[in-house]
Amino acid sequence: LALAQAELRGTVVKVDKATDQLVVKTQRGEETLLLSSGTKGLGHAKEGAKVIVKFSEKDGQPRVTEIAPQDAKTKQIAPP
Repeated sequence: LALAQAELRGTVVKVDKATDQLVVKTQRGEETLLLSSGTKGLGHAKEGAKVIVKFSEKDGQPRVTEIAPQDAKTKQIAPP
């Protein structure tokens, strides 16, 4: 079983440390992902923050591997 890495961009709605869940609002709606002790960049997961979330599917669940802020160095280049 290969773990495919995926990425989504959105705004943090909620961080629930009791259930290890991160809720992010994206263009498709709200996405709920699972956090783990190995998740990098948890400090960026603040309510209202615009973030890039990298995750992989494990056991049918989206598990966050890294959270990064959407800032100048991660902006997509606009088409000419």
